[in-house]
Amino acid sequence: MRKMNNKGFAISTLIYGLAIMGIMIVAILMATMAQTRSNTSSLSKSIEDELNRFSKTDTVFQATEGDMPTAQEYIVPETGWYKIELWGSQGGAAGGWGAYTSGIIELQEGETLYFYVPKHKTSGSGRETDVRIYKGAYNSEISYESRIMVAAGGGSESDSAGGTLYGYNDKMKSYGGSINIQEPNIDYGLTPATDTNNYSNGTLIGITKDYEPSDVHRDEQHLGVNIPSPLATNNGGDGFYPSAKANTGGASYIAGYAGAYGLDKGITTSSPCYQYYERTNIEDGNFTYGNLVKTYYFVNGIMLPGVNLANGKAKITKVLSKTENNQSLPRKNEKFNNIRYIKDCTSGSTPTIDNITWQKITAVKQGINVASGKTLTYSTEGSSKCATLDLQENHDLDEIAIFHKPVAGIDYNDNTIQVSNDGVNWQYIKNLGQNTTISETETKTGIRVSAYQPDATQTLPDIGNYYILPVLSENKVITNNTNSTSIDISTLNGSVKQKWSIEKITDSNINQGHDNEYKILNLSGYKALELSDLNKTNTTLIASNSFDNQNRNEKQIWHIIPVGNNTYIIETVVPTSSSNTGYILPQTNNSVSTRKNMIIVGKNNSTTARFKLIPID
Repeated sequence: MRKMNNKGFAISTLIYGLAIMGIMIVAILMATMAQTRSNTSSLSKSIEDELNRFSKTDTVFQATEGDMPTAQEYIVPETGWYKIELWGSQGGAAGGWGAYTSGIIELQEGETLYFYVPKHKTSGSGRETDVRIYKGAYNSEISYESRIMVAAGGGSESDSAGGTLYGYNDKMKSYGGSINIQEPNIDYGLTPATDTNNYSNGTLIGITKDYEPSDVHRDEQHLGVNIPSPLATNNGGDGFYPSAKANTGGASYIAGYAGAYGLDKGITTSSPCYQYYERTNIEDGNFTYGNLVKTYYFVNGIMLPGVNLANGKAKITKVLSKTENNQSLPRKNEKFNNIRYIKDCTSGSTPTIDNITWQKITAVKQGINVASGKTLTYSTEGSSKCATLDLQENHDLDEIAIFHKPVAGIDYNDNTIQVSNDGVNWQYIKNLGQNTTISETETKTGIRVSAYQPDATQTLPDIGNYYILPVLSENKVITNNTNSTSIDISTLNGSVKQKWSIEKITDSNINQGHDNEYKILNLSGYKALELSDLNKTNTTLIASNSFDNQNRNEKQIWHIIPVGNNTYIIETVVPTSSSNTGYILPQTNNSVSTRKNMIIVGKNNSTTARFKLIPID
């Protein structure tokens, strides 16, 4: 019996020991699984962060029914910075296309915005698309005065595009220089304007325009006046300032945009910010102003004329949350810090040293035009004429805009912008162009530079998301078109097919020690921009393949070269039959329908093969 008990005890001990070991193994496995889950969670978070760099949460507002749009509410989910984009509606039937506006604004959690998005009417004017602080009927004064951004609608006639700071009329056509095919096997060349066609200064830009402002337009004469009511029956485009003419689109507005005028209790001011006051004693549409609630202003604003076909639309995207570590929106150009003096110089077209050449220089800080009331002084420096503005104290500026002659469409040679904190030591924020004297043709929005865009006199940052806009166009960007093979240029519609990630290649196995090499990825599927055919002199481009991260595929590798004057040259690294590599350039010849808006790579014409890179984030 004792033997049996001893044996039973031994067996029991063994069973208990195995059970304890099993429990320990399970515990170890559970701990390992927990750690694995933790690592997986960290990996997932890393992947999520990487994906969020390419894809941000958007809220899109489509057109509402009816002749006049109704309010669509947006409640800010989190304090931070948000990008708002608006597209005005097209004028009736085949009328002028609506304008585009965008900018980044700081908003507080719980704030409410109201988006008004119009349909494309079958006749009459195109309506503006706007965002407001106060809800109400589209044409009610109490709501209409609370607009902080407006994308103008087109007029009822086909060429009456929704405008920027001015309404655009039916003369918004392709004047000046244009790109025309010369021979099937050579680069596309520039056809300059001549006296015989009555269009001067067409030496570079394919779309310079004969601008004529709306009869009610943005100009000094309207400073200090009430904003007019929306025009419900006219055939001109609605906008921040509507037009009363069928052949003119409306004018757009962005609070804080240099060159625009702001609103304070319904009256225009010299600073572009919008002052929002409480509304009190509201009765039958009448009201009085209470306390100032908030000053609204956007940074990194963009205005483009005549880009939107059919209905209006709107979009808001969170750019950055405000946290303990992110108390301000990152500035990308430190040269805008601590500025007192601004100097603009140019050598053409035959400028004079007076306000005939320089209409004004504006400098905006947190929505305030700190250049207001300051005077320009003029000088001659070598072959250039210069205008200098003394702000009388130092500022960290958000944006600088130069307005030369009131008539747009002028090509100014060797145009530079310098800034200084003491009037002695100067830095270029727009430098002389390398191998070219010509800058982009000045439009109604002026020549402008922002602290929230990379310093275009230097190389690009290692990574960024951009619209790539040819200097040959005012409103078109490089697009990966619907069949996902060829690349062209088309009017900016905000689609992912128009957005490009530019990344510096640092892997030595791919760049083989070369500097300044980049991959350019379309955010629609992250396909790499590449040459379609190495055997053609003027080859087209495609973006249908992923970037080869294992091998040096030279068809997918690009040099991006800052010209110095806020434009860039993009060239392939693939050797060609001559010592020159091929530059990317647009072919915008309207008379060759099969080649219109194509993008090619040629060996010459570096002057015309230049682009502006507009940051998306």
